[in-house]
Amino acid sequence: MTTTIQIDNDTKKNLFRIKLKLEEHKGKPITYNELIQYLIEGHSSRIIRGAHLMDFRKLKGTWSQDEVNIFYKERKKDLEKEEKIAPLN
Repeated sequence: MTTTIQIDNDTKKNLFRIKLKLEEHKGKPITYNELIQYLIEGHSSRIIRGAHLMDFRKLKGTWSQDEVNIFYKERKKDLEKEEKIAPLN
């Protein structure tokens, strides 16, 4: 089934330029449908990856306060050891 979409002239020109470059790269003519599928596949995966990354960044830890304190205490020890091995001054 086909459908008609409305786009402004600037978008149409940009799509045409991209279509020409993709045809040059592939070495054969492509349809606008193929062009749009190519753009969706290429960019949607980046959008999805970015969304997952943002979701990952929002995750909150499940450590108790005691575990957090132990972590920071151990991390401080590690940093002090590193400072002895390779002082910043």
